[in-house]
Amino acid sequence: MRRHGGARRVGETGDAAARAAQSARSVEEFFEAVKRVVRPALRFDVCACLTVDPQTLMNTGGDYRDGLPPALMPRMLDIEYREGDANDLSDLAARPTPVGLLSRETSGNLTLSPRYRDIMRPLGFRDELRVLLRDRHGAWGALVMGRADDAPPFGSAELAAAASLVQPLGNALRRLHLTRLAEANASETAPGLVLLDADHQVVHATPTVAIWFNDLAHADGVPSGDRGLPPAVYAVAAAVQAAGAAASHTSWMHSRRHGRVRLHAWRLEEPTAAPARTAVVVERAGPAEHIALIVAAYGLTPRERDVMTLVLRGRSTADISRSAGVSPHTVQDHLKSVFDKTGVRSRRDLVATLFARHYLPDMSPPASTPQRRPRD
Repeated sequence: MRRHGGARRVGETGDAAARAAQSARSVEEFFEAVKRVVRPALRFDVCACLTVDPQTLMNTGGDYRDGLPPALMPRMLDIEYREGDANDLSDLAARPTPVGLLSRETSGNLTLSPRYRDIMRPLGFRDELRVLLRDRHGAWGALVMGRADDAPPFGSAELAAAASLVQPLGNALRRLHLTRLAEANASETAPGLVLLDADHQVVHATPTVAIWFNDLAHADGVPSGDRGLPPAVYAVAAAVQAAGAAASHTSWMHSRRHGRVRLHAWRLEEPTAAPARTAVVVERAGPAEHIALIVAAYGLTPRERDVMTLVLRGRSTADISRSAGVSPHTVQDHLKSVFDKTGVRSRRDLVATLFARHYLPDMSPPASTPQRRPRD
């Protein structure tokens, strides 16, 4: 059976966008290619693009040059992660098709939306269309499109075209992410390994250790100590020495050149001749380690970690209960423990606090401040 012409055109929009994204070598190229190809079908006046953490749905950066002045970014993030609004990312993620039109979600009363009142209306936009780019492995990014006051409203055709982008662009963005991660691991400074004796004197160090130590010392704001160790390295080594045999310890910090860095130390077995007692590895932390960092920072149990992750994805207590196979009362007990350990009082506070502490420091600020783009 032949597809209806409209359905065929919708499918062609998703296919064309996926083909255009294949040649991208960076997230910036990916989004530029996508915007260029889908603009005729979606007819947006501005389009902001962002990447998200597939584990938590939190914003990890993106390209806002086509729509959001940097001065408004703090307010946008505050609405997204502290106040909440229709069509936020966790709301979209709970839908079979993660596409949302703000005017429809507010039943035409856009003034109910703080995002409309504080950001869209002052900039001269009448509506917002959001698309979460998701494949079967998770969500990897989003497109946030707006139309100017003097443009016609988004309609069913645009919603259908947006829905056709979800899976192919989610899949393409995931593969781009994995490719970039592999290339980064191949080209960046190799991890550093240092062996320390019982007095934390260096017994052996790989060639890249000096680069890492210099970076960490500047990040700490103080020079390396008399043993030649940055304070962060000394601290993690001392922690495992104090913990006894077979101990290990991991910590994270922000460095000057390499962003988030992981330090992992462990006690070595009693040697027969070599004096080394502790090994420390310094390496760049991957984006998937945000959850590990949060769990370590707050001492969460494995079950508390699972509950917290589902809360960050916008799942209700009933949903979490079904997913985890425990009673709603048990879910609430775990959630209360998470609140106590992280120092918050509500789900919304949890989302806002974790974003501010563990995601916002890694986000690059928007590059420029465009105004309304004329329609083609």
